[in-house]
Amino acid sequence: MAIVFIPSQLQKLTGTAQVEVEGDTVRAVVEQMEKQFPGIQQRLFEDDQLSPTLQLSVDHVMTRALSTSVTPSTEIHFLPVIGGG
Repeated sequence: MAIVFIPSQLQKLTGTAQVEVEGDTVRAVVEQMEKQFPGIQQRLFEDDQLSPTLQLSVDHVMTRALSTSVTPSTEIHFLPVIGGG
C-alpha cells in the first residue's frame, strides 16, 4: 500500500500524519482515502483537480497530475503551497 503523508491542517480528518492506502494512481488513492476519511477529497481537490493551495510529491517528484502511477512502495506527500516573493 502507498504511504500518504497528510499535511497538518488535514490531520484532524485522519487523526494521524500518515496513512497507508491502496490504489494504482494518485486519484484512486484519494478516492480510497475518502471512503476512510469522509471529507478529505473535497479538501484535497478543487473542480476535480488538485487544490491550488496544495502541491503534490510522488516518490520525491513534484507533480500536479492525479493520474500519476502508484505502486505499493510509493510515498505521496500533499504539501501546502508556500507563497512569498
